[in-house]
Amino acid sequence: MNDMNDTNNKGPAVEVRNLHKTFQTKDGVVEALKDISLTVEEGDIYGIIGMSGAGKSTLVRCLNFLERPTSGQVYVEGRELSTLKDQELRELRRSIGMIFQSFNLLMQKSVLDNICFPLNISGVKKAEARERARELLKTVDLADKEKAYPAQLSGGQRQRVAIARALACNPKILLCDEATSALDPQTTQSILSLLRKINRELGLTIIIITHQMSVVQEICSRVAIIENGELVEDGFVEEIFKHPKSRAGRRLVIEGKDPDEWEAAVSETSDEKGVGPLPILNENRRIRIVFSRNSAFEPVISNMSIHFKTPVNILKADTRNIGGTAKGEMILGLPDGPEIQEKMIQYLKDHSLAVEEVTEDVVG
Repeated sequence: MNDMNDTNNKGPAVEVRNLHKTFQTKDGVVEALKDISLTVEEGDIYGIIGMSGAGKSTLVRCLNFLERPTSGQVYVEGRELSTLKDQELRELRRSIGMIFQSFNLLMQKSVLDNICFPLNISGVKKAEARERARELLKTVDLADKEKAYPAQLSGGQRQRVAIARALACNPKILLCDEATSALDPQTTQSILSLLRKINRELGLTIIIITHQMSVVQEICSRVAIIENGELVEDGFVEEIFKHPKSRAGRRLVIEGKDPDEWEAAVSETSDEKGVGPLPILNENRRIRIVFSRNSAFEPVISNMSIHFKTPVNILKADTRNIGGTAKGEMILGLPDGPEIQEKMIQYLKDHSLAVEEVTEDVVG
């Protein structure tokens, strides 16, 4: 168990200020990250989402200086990484665990020896390392697999071993780089449940790099959306779900498209912005509403149609899991006439519904 008291006065777990990262290639300079600033509070589960090539993996490698930023600052528990000597940086990295999509296990070593590996490198005695490894196997529900080899395990079991190994040196921060991308949905759920348990019981700060919005909605409290190397939106997941402000955020939330689907969506449209209009319907105004816990039990839409003696079209209805709570959303097509449209919008707001306009830059 981490002693959280010794970091209470050190500020956020991770803070990034005006971070830039460029790479020199044969074709010239590539700007991978452009003026990124974000804050991850201690004990948080923070998501970073974007499509392939957006810069999110480069960003996560900058958080422990596996990649050195071209400019800007990275603070970990109040310590600015560029000011640390090599030995200090190596020591700090021990407090940052990492897990990856490909698990990165040593195939010729047993499960127990894989978990012991970072402890052996740190000079921990063999008996003590094995005791620690067995404790962690219990934590990840693999106590009966210590003699098995990675090739004998399922993908979910391998990721559990990787998580146990990442926890071996008692890190305070856990970086998860596409840790569930190679797993099926059911296994993904079990790994996310394990990460939530670790966050709750050990007090770890967890940063999840992903291209899956479902992962962010399931486990993260805050999220940063990265597009073309820029931070286009960040904030609480629930707030972004209610009112996404960026184009990328609207694609993720309203369209329900993960970033790996964006290219296909863009290629199917014909306007200069790469995003076509919604299908042409009879309505001339569309809104998106998000149900609160109380309003979900009321037939608000039906009651509204009865109240105004005018129907509305339900263009989309969906329920999503946001931080373990079901959240409902609908996209409605309102009848013609600005006066009745405004009255309906006010009616919905009076019944505790979050309401926002759906403009034509959202694909239906």
